[in-house]
Amino acid sequence: MGKAVIYVAGNPDSYPVEYYDAREGIYKGMIPRLFQEFSEGWDYDIRYYEPGEEDLREPLARDRQVDIISGCAGEESFRHSPQGEVLVLDTRTGESEISYRILVTDAAPGQLKADLEEFLSGVSGESMAGMLIDCSKERPALYRRRTRLAFGGLGVVILGLAAGAVWLAGRCRKYRRAADKRDETDSLTGIGNREYLSHYYQQFVIRENRALYAMVYFHVDTDRMRRTGTSERTDGFLRHMASVLLNHTGDRDILARVSDQGFVMARMCPGDEELGQWVTSILNRVRSSWGEQGRYVSSGVCRLKDGDWDLDELLLNVSQAAQDACREDLDYKVCTDSWIRQFEEDRKLQEDMKRGVENQEFQLYVQFYTDGATGRIAGGEALARWGHPEKGILLPGSFIPLMERAGLMGQLDLYSLDQACGFLERLHQVGMEDFFMSCNFSLETLKEDDFMDQCREIVDTYRFDRSRLIFQVPQQALREELPVVTGHIRQMKDMGIQVALDDFGEEFAAFAEVEKYMPDVLQLDKRLVDLLGTNAGNAIVRAMVQVGHQLGIAVMAEGAQREEQAGLLRDMGCDMIQGFCFYRPIPAWEAARKLLEQSADAGKGGL
Repeated sequence: MGKAVIYVAGNPDSYPVEYYDAREGIYKGMIPRLFQEFSEGWDYDIRYYEPGEEDLREPLARDRQVDIISGCAGEESFRHSPQGEVLVLDTRTGESEISYRILVTDAAPGQLKADLEEFLSGVSGESMAGMLIDCSKERPALYRRRTRLAFGGLGVVILGLAAGAVWLAGRCRKYRRAADKRDETDSLTGIGNREYLSHYYQQFVIRENRALYAMVYFHVDTDRMRRTGTSERTDGFLRHMASVLLNHTGDRDILARVSDQGFVMARMCPGDEELGQWVTSILNRVRSSWGEQGRYVSSGVCRLKDGDWDLDELLLNVSQAAQDACREDLDYKVCTDSWIRQFEEDRKLQEDMKRGVENQEFQLYVQFYTDGATGRIAGGEALARWGHPEKGILLPGSFIPLMERAGLMGQLDLYSLDQACGFLERLHQVGMEDFFMSCNFSLETLKEDDFMDQCREIVDTYRFDRSRLIFQVPQQALREELPVVTGHIRQMKDMGIQVALDDFGEEFAAFAEVEKYMPDVLQLDKRLVDLLGTNAGNAIVRAMVQVGHQLGIAVMAEGAQREEQAGLLRDMGCDMIQGFCFYRPIPAWEAARKLLEQSADAGKGGL
């Protein structure tokens, strides 16, 4: 059987007891010589862990990444219990006594401490003094002319400049570690930050143990928390989240808060099933303590592979997986190979989008609404299609989610509004004043403070009856009761623009929102239309149409796929109906031709 490999975190700056010789790239001094003798006579292979000029003992001790912490003196305890200490040497400088010790960590073989003590008990003081004298002769140039050693009996006395240099070096390292700790600490939660993660990730996650680690990202929707609560409560939640994660952090894990919305843990966990259970347990604990706000947390998980060396790339992938989990209402999402390939394709498409917006590659499409009573075309919904130079015409489902992630929805929304206003002006120029256009706006666009200022600038560029323009406001914007959105709705009405409450009927709370905001139009959610044909569905839709009419509000329905649904909506008195059973979305030029034909048939002239 081969010798047990023991890893040591050495003290690179404690000449001549232990130090790192940069010229030869190895540790030298009395303690390394003792380790060499110990290795030769016992069943251990002693190796220094990542030898270098940087002192890695504190983080390696904290996370039990090595078996021995070496060259410890004075107050350097590295958070280990006295039971793991092995005395190597007692020294005296003036009135001060210094004990050099090695610390055996919890990761070491159980017999190691006893074997070291037995070995050292057989090393005489004269032998240690001889080692120190030999080490002082081979000291590196940095220490020459400032270190002198004197030895007497079994003790070692460090004199003059040597003592001052060692003391000063220790003080400098202590201050440097304190400064590094401040720079690597998140001020809100007290745990490590992005710099902390980078620092210790490079040290602890190595090729030999990489397959045992997973990167786990916890995404916290702080934007939504602050909208629905207060900043103080949100900060309290983040501190609680940090506390929960800290209590579930193992000795070999690395925890950090890397952004306002993200906590990351490099977790050593060999089993995927065990890892999934661990993530779920974290989320359950947070949710049990914080109720509804606990639902604003989701997670992304990425098992590390040999090629995963780029920390920035890892964080990007795992954070996006966490956001996908949030959108899909999942506890967590795993970065599988297929998911990563799709994500890389999506990132390339996002880069194309920025160019596409600038080059006006997005085209106006129109899907008509028909009058519930006459069946004639009464209006249309402004939709966007992307004329990608390589992929052809792309539907919204392939680019809208990506635009939301890239923060480009505002540009697309306003561009579509500009196209819709231009279309209405062309109709106005030929005397067609009875056609309306409805425009969708994302919640993120509506939340912008200058949203209506930008809308007003666009609308004022064109001439048409403002009542022919409808702004669709998603019900979620009203449910969150955002003051900025409420103000925008008032400005829409002041401009003469009609307001439609989109996705009406998602929840019964919608009736309270109707009374509070009194929109001009209710647009029934497609899921309600899908219920038509059942007793419950018919009763619910009929009641909603009646409520709208009693309040003097027009009712529009979207998603009528079958003639049966359209017939039921007409019988219930629905004012406008949209769906594939009538018209599919078509380019603006074709929509103009259709209106021309309808106008000609009615004897009203043409465009």
